[in-house]
Amino acid sequence: MRLSNLIDKDPIFEQCVTTPRVLAAVRHVLGHQFKLSSLNSRSTLPGRGRQGLHADWDFAVDPGDYYVCNSVWLISDFTPQNGATRLVPGSHRSGKLPTDAMGEELLDHADQIQLIAPAGTVVVFNSHTWHGGMKNQTDALRKVVHAYFCRHSEPQQTNQRQLIRKKTISRLSQEVRVILDVDDEDP
Repeated sequence: MRLSNLIDKDPIFEQCVTTPRVLAAVRHVLGHQFKLSSLNSRSTLPGRGRQGLHADWDFAVDPGDYYVCNSVWLISDFTPQNGATRLVPGSHRSGKLPTDAMGEELLDHADQIQLIAPAGTVVVFNSHTWHGGMKNQTDALRKVVHAYFCRHSEPQQTNQRQLIRKKTISRLSQEVRVILDVDDEDP
């Protein structure tokens, strides 16, 4: 289950794009010129959620030439049982996509780890790192919010200039307007 464009839903979600430590981590990956690509919630249903390993970019990139970065805001505890996201550390520097290296992205990778952490944790990772959700083997939803960022020169997944309401723009600080790439929009 997915809910998109959270920035337009409630002011509480602004913290996902204004938390200084998160922005510093995103800046470390993307440099100073970045923007929000999308802000969505995702709830993995019981018995669902197994994703193939993937990078959040359509093609492999050279090490250091990164386009996307994700912050994952854990609303639920992430456990092995509820399908916590798996990551392959260092894979963002491989210059390959998982299908190029492994052939089958649903396979486990020998170096993969799972993000095991309590609700309230925020994890920021280079979205070129191979990752994927695991199967939720519990009776409860696994809830998460993704604040996904991209280089400023790239198109957003959620085009804020087209979709954000004027009412929302009027409540946003100049800092948030810049991060959403609506800083020249009139409220």
